[in-house]
Amino acid sequence: MSKVLSPELRSARTEIVRVQIERFHLYYSEYFNQSETIKMAEYFFETVYNLEGKEEWEALALSTYDKVKHMMKESSRENIERLIFLNQITDELDLRMGQLLLDKNWKQGTKISQDEYFTLYQELGYADQRKKQLEVVLFNLRKFYDLAQKPIAGYVIKPAAAVAKMLGVYPLFEKVEQGYYATIPVKKSTFEAFFKEVEKREWEFLMRAFPELN
Repeated sequence: MSKVLSPELRSARTEIVRVQIERFHLYYSEYFNQSETIKMAEYFFETVYNLEGKEEWEALALSTYDKVKHMMKESSRENIERLIFLNQITDELDLRMGQLLLDKNWKQGTKISQDEYFTLYQELGYADQRKKQLEVVLFNLRKFYDLAQKPIAGYVIKPAAAVAKMLGVYPLFEKVEQGYYATIPVKKSTFEAFFKEVEKREWEFLMRAFPELN
């Protein structure tokens, strides 16, 4: 789908992102209100979905990154590339949902409900892509937490950030860095409870929309 968006489609996508983040707050309110987990919840349910700086991020992903990725450590590349993939698949699905919303004569500035969002989500389809999207989200959750708990990570993350800045791709690495710092303060028992709940509720949401995936 073209990245040259009409103002109407841009607004519709923004509404789709807003209502999705609202769902996360409803599902995981406990974690948005605990000092130990608020940064982690904000990172995985807001920062990753935030549209701020999206154009710059995508431009780097499509141009500069391919030219310099061979100069980065393998672990940094893998983390960045998973985020690029997640960004691409999420953006594509959000834009398609935004277009579907416009097709239903949505008026700019109107907030849709959670029920309306679910109906759009289900009607749009793309069950296999949604399944892959969720798998990557859950993998990233686990990967960032495991990384943050390794003692050596603290000695690696800053040099990796410095290399990313030198190569001109820091906005890409910044999201990896944010995920690292957001999960550092979280105890293992807390994280495991969080992960278990996210895994359960997100799979339930997906299967309710697309029972054929069972």
